[in-house]
Amino acid sequence: MSQLVDKRLLVAPAAHAAPAPRPARTYDVRVERESWHDAARNRDVPVTMYAPAGVERAPVVVFSHGIGEDRDSYEYLGRALAARGYLAVHVTHAGTDKATLRRGYLALYRATKEKENWVNRPLDVRFVLDQLRGRPGADLDRVAAAGHSAGAFTALALAGMKAAGGEDLSDPRVKMAVALSMPKMEGVVPPGGYDAIRIPVLHMTGTCDASLIYRTFPRDRRVPFQSTHATQQYLVTLKGVNHDTFSNREDPRHAQIAEIVAAFLDAYLLGDRDARAWLDEGGLSAQSGVAIERK
Repeated sequence: MSQLVDKRLLVAPAAHAAPAPRPARTYDVRVERESWHDAARNRDVPVTMYAPAGVERAPVVVFSHGIGEDRDSYEYLGRALAARGYLAVHVTHAGTDKATLRRGYLALYRATKEKENWVNRPLDVRFVLDQLRGRPGADLDRVAAAGHSAGAFTALALAGMKAAGGEDLSDPRVKMAVALSMPKMEGVVPPGGYDAIRIPVLHMTGTCDASLIYRTFPRDRRVPFQSTHATQQYLVTLKGVNHDTFSNREDPRHAQIAEIVAAFLDAYLLGDRDARAWLDEGGLSAQSGVAIERK
């Protein structure tokens, strides 16, 4: 763990750490599945929405899946966030989803080399936010973009990260981002590509978070955090967590991952002081096998 952190940025564990703050109440979760058609791109964008029952205006979290996954992956996170009062909207990105994986790993690998598939991801999220405009239950004044692996790329692009070619894929409606296990993006994100990120971002990775196929090692997951100059940037490293921990259908670390993501959302999307203190003052870092760095 010590080789994967910058000790100058570590949040020291509190001697008497308080537990993670709990919401005043939890909500029953309503699941809705829809597919919307983007006529401008002639592209269908399926979504699964996890909604807190009885909440009139829920803050919105749009979640972008990793390569070979889809809107029904990461159900654990969607349900956990909805139970805390968020509208979690999970998107399927055609071209890099499970349907592509069913054509074989070679087809999926080739799909990752097509620029159009990367550009379409943030455009899908922007389209989804357009569709949510005026929808009962969606508070578009409080929006977060989140994602795992290639979905972390999606979230960071929406936050202002520039890819090669300089195309701006950001969305001003996105007030904060969560990037779980960002892939290695050499040649895709140029030098200075993270300079325009100005919103709070939670990065998360694990000490075993490697992908040999894509030549990505745990130290590579640190690059976006290290390269972003803005404040309110966090990097959480979990001991023993690998790349698939975030996307496995069942995993004992899911509850902890959801708890950390929810606390960050509470702190920066809702302005919850207790959640912010838990992140900043050693509550989270007092947990076994957790290192948190902060800018």
